[in-house]
Amino acid sequence: MNTRTRTTRQLLLDVAERLYAERGVNGVSLREIGAAAGQRNTGAVRYHFGSKSALLEAVIARRMVPANEARAAYLAEAEGKGDEGTPLEARTLVEALVLPLVTQLGEPGRPTWYLRFLEQAFSDREVGQLIAGLQYGQGRTALWTEVQRRVIAGLGWLPPQRRHERWMFLTSFITHALADRESLIATPASGPLTPHDDFVAHLIDVGEAIITRP
Repeated sequence: MNTRTRTTRQLLLDVAERLYAERGVNGVSLREIGAAAGQRNTGAVRYHFGSKSALLEAVIARRMVPANEARAAYLAEAEGKGDEGTPLEARTLVEALVLPLVTQLGEPGRPTWYLRFLEQAFSDREVGQLIAGLQYGQGRTALWTEVQRRVIAGLGWLPPQRRHERWMFLTSFITHALADRESLIATPASGPLTPHDDFVAHLIDVGEAIITRP
C-alpha cells in the first residue's frame, strides 16, 4: 500500500468515526463520508474498504487492537505482582477495562470521537455483534473476553443470570460514562471539567462497586 493510499484510508477512517459518533451508524451514508473527507469519487469508501461493515470493522479494529494489547500487558503485570494462582482483585479487573480506553480521550481543543462512536455502535444490534466478534476473536489481543471470564468468576455468590447482568451493567456504565466525558471535553459546559485523574479514579470506584456490592 503506497503512502497516498494509506493517507486516504486514514482520512476516511477519521471522518467515518466522527460522523458515526455524531449521527449514529445508520445516520450517514458511505457517499457522505467520502464527500466529508474531500473525495471527489463518490465510491471512494467502497474502493478502499469494500462495504459499510468492512469500514466499521476497520474503525473499530484500529482502536481496539492497541487497547487490547495494553490490556494484556496490564493483566500480565498485575499477575506478576501477586501470588501464582491467586485471582486478581475486582478493582484490578475494572482498571484493565478502563485504563486502555481513557487513553482514547482527547483534551480541550483536541477532541476525539471514538468513545462516542462506541456508544452509538453498541446501540445498533448488528454493529454490536460485529464489535463482539472482534473482541472475542483476535486471539491473545481479545482480552475483553478474558476480563469478562474473571469478573464473572468473582461473582460466584450471585446466581448465573445475575452474574451476566452485573457484567452488562459494568460495561454499559463504562461505555456511556466515557462517551459523556468525551462529549464534555469536545463541547465544555459552563463549569470546569473534573480533573482527568479524579474522573478516572471515580469511574473505577463506581465500576468496582457494580461488581462487588451485594
